[in-house]
Amino acid sequence: MIKVSNKKTNFLIYYQCWLAVVAVLIFFTNLDVYWQTAGILPLEPLHWIILLIGASTPIIFSFSSRKKFLSKNLIRWCVGYFVISLFYFWLFSSTTEAFQELRTRILSIIFLLLTLIIFSKYSIVQAFTRYAIIIAGLLATTVNIYEFFNPLIFSAVNETGRAAGFYINPNTSGCALVLSLIFGVDLLQPKYRTPFALLIGLGVFLTFSRGSLLGWIIVMIIFINAYVIPRKQLFAWFAGLVMMITIVGITGNLVNLDSLQDMGLINDNVLGRLQEFGSPSSTDDDAALARIEVVKIAWQMFSEHPFIGNGIASTRGLSVGGLATHDISTHNMYLYFMADHGVIGAFIYPLLIYAATCPYQKNNKYISLAFVAFCLIWGFFSHNIVEQRFQLMTFSLMATMNQSNQRLNYKS
Repeated sequence: MIKVSNKKTNFLIYYQCWLAVVAVLIFFTNLDVYWQTAGILPLEPLHWIILLIGASTPIIFSFSSRKKFLSKNLIRWCVGYFVISLFYFWLFSSTTEAFQELRTRILSIIFLLLTLIIFSKYSIVQAFTRYAIIIAGLLATTVNIYEFFNPLIFSAVNETGRAAGFYINPNTSGCALVLSLIFGVDLLQPKYRTPFALLIGLGVFLTFSRGSLLGWIIVMIIFINAYVIPRKQLFAWFAGLVMMITIVGITGNLVNLDSLQDMGLINDNVLGRLQEFGSPSSTDDDAALARIEVVKIAWQMFSEHPFIGNGIASTRGLSVGGLATHDISTHNMYLYFMADHGVIGAFIYPLLIYAATCPYQKNNKYISLAFVAFCLIWGFFSHNIVEQRFQLMTFSLMATMNQSNQRLNYKS
């Protein structure tokens, strides 16, 4: 154990803990994106990163004392990602889309390295960060429940009709909730872990996100198998899950979903998801069909140029059903990079996961396993992983948790 008695060091640790918590409450909750989208604060991602850099100045100045606690694997990945991105931007035409993609990638690298420094060195900072993530997860679940009963509350920014809260996109909300489960559950006393996991599961369920539901189930299996979630509570968890599935399964028989739609309580999107849960064989799902279409287009792009790729941002603005926007792309992180960079693109995202989790400490073994499993699965459902700051934050947190071998006997 290391006792901290120097007042200057004490202040720096206090400040680092405060900065980490503030970063989580702004970026992990996705409030930075929500405020901009809703027109509450006209700050772009660059502005938020500049503000974070300014607030992190005291921590950055102490870099020499903490560089041995920084993940070299993650730093190498950042350097490699920057070099590959810059090379492909130079190699192919420098379109507006490509320039925007390069800018986004550079900002992501800066944010990843910055949070790596903020979370570094002291385990108490990582603990505060994880407790803040628990709060963020509970807040997201509460907001999702509120939005479910008040569908119009976020209608100005969320047109899907599915609960998403400050995350705007239901799939993004579900992803953040699963990550809060991964990083938060083992900090709680055993008797609170199952209720927390089930509450997070409810928040995930209300998003009607297939990928998030699958991720939540897999993470639960890993934690139950590892006794992170007590097996004594397994029956209660199983009974709750069966009850949830049963309620959803008979919804179509007990409730006239078309009437709910006519009343404005649910829209076509939610109606389709509810009908799909009640009748899994249903194939009338516009979202699923659209995703299949963009996957086919992206795979064809990769097949035509498997070695050299098509250049960065090649799948941005794909036309699906006559609609083309910057946000429409592969919905697949692996295919996203493969279309851009060819066969080497298939390794970019897996290497990021490896960089954040290897080598791992024994006390983080099952957190790392759950994190790896979820990230690998989520890569098939989203192409925005390496640009969304709440997700990048978890990679740097995972890396610092595995890298730090210093423990504090901290006295306030």
